[in-house]
Amino acid sequence: YRLEISSYIMKELEDTNIVFRSKPMNDVIEMSLRVAKSDATVLVRGESGVGKELVAKLIHKSSSRATRPFIVVNCAALPEPLVESELFGYEKGAFTGANQGGKPGCIELADGGTLFLDEIGELPQKIQVKLLRVLESGEFMRVGSTKTKRIDVRVIAATNADLDGLVQGREFRKDLFFRLNVVPIHIPPLGERQEDILVLVYFYLEKFCRQNDIKKSI
Repeated sequence: YRLEISSYIMKELEDTNIVFRSKPMNDVIEMSLRVAKSDATVLVRGESGVGKELVAKLIHKSSSRATRPFIVVNCAALPEPLVESELFGYEKGAFTGANQGGKPGCIELADGGTLFLDEIGELPQKIQVKLLRVLESGEFMRVGSTKTKRIDVRVIAATNADLDGLVQGREFRKDLFFRLNVVPIHIPPLGERQEDILVLVYFYLEKFCRQNDIKKSI
């Protein structure tokens, strides 16, 4: 199912679950591989289930940061009171119940690598300001600290929300939106690339037959 794809793209797709035949997805993969060669911030947009995290992983795997951490944060899954400490970490005694030695946050853990912020539209505005500083200067402070830390991290954000509408409604910061939207990548839904349906069916059929040691056909 990859016979129509260039040998270069085939090599980059090794060990991934990205399968396709359509031109729209071919364009997405080509763009991802091009932007992987830089440190530009990427905003991946598309409906739930289209493979935004797979594209983010491909960008990381194809970049000079491939051997460094790839840290995933689902912004929608974090309770609002914990978002700041989970992203930026905290110092000893920063709040009741804090670990005695403090704790690095996801941004710090991604140092040298890639930070993937899924569902970025769910990020509280208070945290949006702090993330903007990271993107602008590469600096942040742990919760409860007075010392600034420097970080070298590549940010890839993703959303299925209408960020433009959230910006207009002042629910999402305009300056942060522009910082994230340096290289926009839109993944079209499966309904707009129906050539991919059959190859996906056979990909998962083969995968599940192998996992369960069975033989099934469609």
